[in-house]
Amino acid sequence: MKKGAKISKKLKVFLIALGIITLIIVLALIGNSNLKDNSINDNNENAIIPPNTTSNIKKAVLYEEKYTFYKFTDPNENAFTIQIPKEWTVSEDSGLIRPYIDAGIKLMAMSPDKNQQFIFLSPYAIYVTPNDLLTFSGFDEGSYYNSMLVKKYTKADDFLREIIQQLNIETEIIEVIERPDLINKNVTPLITAQSAAEITYISNPGKNPTINKFIAYNYLIDSSGMGIWVASVFGYSSPESLFNETEYLVLKSAETFKVDSAWAIREAQEVNKRLGIISSTQNSISETISSSFEYKSESQERMTNEWSKAILGVEEVYNSETGDTRFVDSGAEYYWQDNQGRIWGTNTDENPSPQEDMTKLEIKRG
Repeated sequence: MKKGAKISKKLKVFLIALGIITLIIVLALIGNSNLKDNSINDNNENAIIPPNTTSNIKKAVLYEEKYTFYKFTDPNENAFTIQIPKEWTVSEDSGLIRPYIDAGIKLMAMSPDKNQQFIFLSPYAIYVTPNDLLTFSGFDEGSYYNSMLVKKYTKADDFLREIIQQLNIETEIIEVIERPDLINKNVTPLITAQSAAEITYISNPGKNPTINKFIAYNYLIDSSGMGIWVASVFGYSSPESLFNETEYLVLKSAETFKVDSAWAIREAQEVNKRLGIISSTQNSISETISSSFEYKSESQERMTNEWSKAILGVEEVYNSETGDTRFVDSGAEYYWQDNQGRIWGTNTDENPSPQEDMTKLEIKRG
C-alpha cells in the first residue's frame, strides 16, 4: 500500500505539470454561384448593370458567395471560437474539456449529409509508461492505472498506424509521413520526447471510397522512471469526389481558431497557482497566449489562392480595412462590394458604379 501511495503522489505532480504543457500546446499548435461563365467583358450578354447607374457605366457581373461560415463559441467556458462552414453542425459534446484538471479541446463538425467532417481532440488520449514500480503493483502494460492505459511511448507515425488497424472497417493506407515541422522548437525541459506525423488512408475502398487525412502529435514527460505521454489528433474525411472541397473548408476553418485572451489569462494564472510559480509575470503569460493554434497539413502548404482557384474555382477576397473575407467563384480580375453587401466582378480596375461608394476587395494570394 505504501508503494501505491508513492505512485499516486508522483502521478499528481505529473498531472499538474501535464496541465501546463497541454495548455501551451492547445494555445500554440488549431453554395453555388449563379454564374458559371468565366468570361467577363463589355460584350458579355449576361453582364448585369448595377442599379442607379447610367448606361455608360462599365458592366459588372454579380457574384454570389460560394462558401460562408458561422462562428462557434465554446459552450463550456467561452474559451475559444472558430468559424464553421455554413449548415455544418457541431457535436453537442464539443468544447473545452478537462480530462483531469487542466484544459483540453474536443471539436467535431460535419456536413448535413454527414459525408464531410472533421475532428480535433487534444488530448486524444493520455497514457502512463510501464515501469518496475507499476509492474510490481500489478499494473502491467495493457492495464489501466488511474484511468490511463499503461502503454510504452509510441511515435506519432506508428501511433496512427495502430489507430487505423483497430478500426472495424476495411482500410487502405495511402501514405504515412513524418511532420518535423510540427515539433515544438521551444520545448519545456519537462518534455523528453515528441513526434508528429500525417496519415492518408481510404476507408471502404471500392465504388464509394472515403478519403481520410489525420495528423497526430505525441509528447512524453519522463522523470525518475515515471512517464506520462499525450497524443493529440486532428483530421478530416469525405468521399473522394468531395475531398478537395472538404480539405479547403476544414483548413480555412482551422485558420480562424482563436483562444479567448481573458479566459487564457485566468487559466494560466490558475495553473501557475497550482504549481506555485509565484515568479510568473503577466508578460510571460501574454506571450504564451499570443501564439495561435495551427495545424499545418502537408496539403495546407499548397492551399494558396491559385490552388483553390484552379481546383475549386474559388476566389478568396477581403476588405483590407475591416478584414472581412468572402469566398466567391473565380472569373473576374477585380471584385467590388456595394452598400448592400453584394459582390461584383469586373475586368477593369474601375468602380463599376461611380455614383455608389463601392469598396474594392483585395484578392488573397498565397
